[in-house]
Amino acid sequence: MGNQLLIRAYNVGCGDCIHVSIPGPHDGFHILIDCGKKGDDELLEKAVKHLEGELPAGSAPGKKRLDLIVATHRHEDHIKGFDPKFFKNIEVKNVWLSVAMDPEHPQAEGVNNLHAYATREVRKLTASSQALSPEIELLASLYGVSNDAADELLMKTLPKANGIEPRYVHRGMKHGLALPPDTEIHILAPEEDIDHFYLGEEIDTSLKGLQAFAAARLAAAGGAAAAADRQPANISASDFRVLQSRMLSNGLAFAAKETSIQNNLSVVLLIEWKKRRLLFVGDAEWEGEFKDGKHNGSWNVMWEKHRKGLLSEPLDFLKIGHHGSINATPPPASAKQGNKGPANGLHTVLDTILPVPKAGKSPTAQAIVSTEREFYNPIPECKLLVDLARRVSNTRNYGKALAKKKIDPKTIWATTKAKKNKFFETYERDFLDQPQPLRTDLEFVVDRKDFVDVEVPPG
Repeated sequence: MGNQLLIRAYNVGCGDCIHVSIPGPHDGFHILIDCGKKGDDELLEKAVKHLEGELPAGSAPGKKRLDLIVATHRHEDHIKGFDPKFFKNIEVKNVWLSVAMDPEHPQAEGVNNLHAYATREVRKLTASSQALSPEIELLASLYGVSNDAADELLMKTLPKANGIEPRYVHRGMKHGLALPPDTEIHILAPEEDIDHFYLGEEIDTSLKGLQAFAAARLAAAGGAAAAADRQPANISASDFRVLQSRMLSNGLAFAAKETSIQNNLSVVLLIEWKKRRLLFVGDAEWEGEFKDGKHNGSWNVMWEKHRKGLLSEPLDFLKIGHHGSINATPPPASAKQGNKGPANGLHTVLDTILPVPKAGKSPTAQAIVSTEREFYNPIPECKLLVDLARRVSNTRNYGKALAKKKIDPKTIWATTKAKKNKFFETYERDFLDQPQPLRTDLEFVVDRKDFVDVEVPPG
């Protein structure tokens, strides 16, 4: 590692597993930001095993030291790999979780109620014999039991094994970590008042109304939980089927909204090291312009709080959000329609933190996207990646790289889902011959790389 800061993004499919090594005394400071993916555990186990080999010795024989685990939010593709069997040889010094994951947090009561309701409704659906569409299967996977196991490990098992308490972090809190010289970690998000900034009164009111309706329905069916799907005596069979369909639709709608809110509750870190600025955004999303007391995207809130401070200058590194989704990187000024919106609004974010160099100049910032085409449509959003490539130095023309290796790109996206939805033709073909930031999926395809490294020199 020497005097370079290292960011290593493991190829875990559709998920994040990022090791940050900060140079310094006592073999430096080592952070693992997320450990998750969609699908099986094979890649996660491989990544953690490799990470273990890279970590310095711990205080006990046979143990390795990991100074900080950050679980940005509770989605499977970010926390599934926090399995006790993967970490049995790793001594963890600190665990940071989003303040929204704190079950006792008084300012997240509405969000926690929404999460509990969405989890219950989706799991009820998946336990039924109904055939699920691919979209609903994907939504249901976010509420899988693997999340429960990861919650248990992060909140209880891992802290107890290491004699520590998990910290539920939020913007502005003092973390008290002993960091290497010339290093600071700023927590930019989420806000402590979760319900106020991210839920909003409209969603909260709708949820309470739906919960009251569900309670009334349960009472009409006899009051027992097992009777929730029993037809009440005072309603016809056809009306009851309509009611069931409406409840299912409402439950799925709330689940979809809840997954977006969980993304917006991601822990966002700005690491400052020797005059370098590195931003790790989890799956933070953007929406319309910021409105106090309403439902907001995380980027909107961060820009409101930090545009005159920590986000007022260009970055040296960006972990591209939400696996390259269009909803996780604020749109550039060129996407703005007309002259509407405040001068310091959303469309100024990207050109402030990751500006396109002036004519004759080359970009110096770097970026990575942890992604895989096989699970979401359309993630990654290649038009976005091509725009980001104008702003960073570590890019690659994957069309040329594939051609050089005699790899037909049509053979890469080969799953049944990819073929059915024509992922290559629809989302990749028009962009492969243009530079993109380094992608974990295509770096593996082209060069069989199990991880992508970015080295940041001192400023």
